Amino acid sequence: MSKFKLETLYNFSLIAHNNLGYKHTNESKLKISKPGDLNPMFGKIHSEETKDMMRKRKNKYPLGVGIFDLQGNLISKFENNVELAKHLKVSKVTVGKYLNNNLIYDNSYYFRPIMNEFSL
Repeated sequence: MSKFKLETLYNFSLIAHNNLGYKHTNESKLKISKPGDLNPMFGKIHSEETKDMMRKRKNKYPLGVGIFDLQGNLISKFENNVELAKHLKVSKVTVGKYLNNNLIYDNSYYFRPIMNEFSL
């Protein structure tokens, strides 16, 4: 740490302590915030096409998720577990629990990732 000048660091203290109640100075807020032109996205907005692409790349299940009966037959398909949760009017955490642990939902269904396009 001795290689750095203390005054150039905004999130560093020589002594460990609790920051409860600490107020940043305006100078440190500016260093933290990357105002205006310093922010590469300043004044820009993602197109809907770009937003869709980012959503699909972020999706853990690229082919979507489905509701399957106990015999393994696909009943309904969804783009992701959030859509499935909205359809069932439950939380996405609930869907994730059943999906990740291969649990039976409502004594009748499994939630599973779609593994291939033939499951559609």
